[in-house]
Parts: sequence; C-alpha cells; structure tokens
Amino acid sequence: MIVGGFNDLNTSDAGGGIAYSVFFQGCSRGCPGCHNPELQDPDGGMDIKPEDILLRIQKYRNHYDAVVFVGGEPLEQPDALIHLLIGINEMGLESWLYTGFSYEDIPKEISCWCTVIVAGEYREELRTGAFPASSNQSIIDKRRI
Repeated sequence: MIVGGFNDLNTSDAGGGIAYSVFFQGCSRGCPGCHNPELQDPDGGMDIKPEDILLRIQKYRNHYDAVVFVGGEPLEQPDALIHLLIGINEMGLESWLYTGFSYEDIPKEISCWCTVIVAGEYREELRTGAFPASSNQSIIDKRRI
C-alpha cells in the first residue's frame, strides 16, 4: 500500500483520546480546499505492507484508543484498508474512516469494520470551520447505534 505518512499522537480526529493516524496516499477527487492536497498524487508517499503498520500500532497498543484512516482517499486502496480494519478490530481499538465517498457507496466489507465513518466529499462552499469539515458530510457513529 502507499501511504503519505503517520501521526502516532493524534488527539483531534477520533473524538477524544489518542489515536494513531494512517494517511493514505492518492485521491482522484481533487476537492477544492482539500485539507491534505499533498496526498492527492498517487505517485507520492511510501510503499509499506499493511502488516508492518499493524506491528507499529500493536507495539504501543495500550496507548491508543483508536486508529484513524484518512487521506488522500483510503477507499482507493480497498484491500489494504480492509486488512488494516480487521487487524485494528482484533486489537480491540476503534477505527475511524474519513472518506469522500457517500456512506451508501462504501463497500459493506469495509463499512462493517468501522466504528465511526465521516462520509462525503469536502465542499469548500459548505465549510463549517468545525466537525465535520463541510455541512454535506455525514457522521455514522456505530457506538451510538
């Protein structure tokens, strides 16, 4: 899989607590005002095996409440995302997925593993300055279902 980087001390993208963030490289959407435009290029980033990412997380598992998958667009690398989601679930951690896809367009074999999904393309004209980033985005929080 191709990643743009990691944040091993994320305190802002998983609703409190400490999260490990995986930044997927590559996004074909090209949303104006994108928060991570440097992650749009699919040829940037570094190649790493999902197993190696899971080992990084497992090493400090007791420090994390969640793992956040952002991009770029995580759904453009579905096999790697599924592998990571299953591993995170086995560790007992929450998984947060940020995607430009609508919730209905997320494959069930991905959405079934996610604790929280922030779905919908970022639209600069609908910018909230808060969470979620634009008012058209939906939050599916399975902790409250």
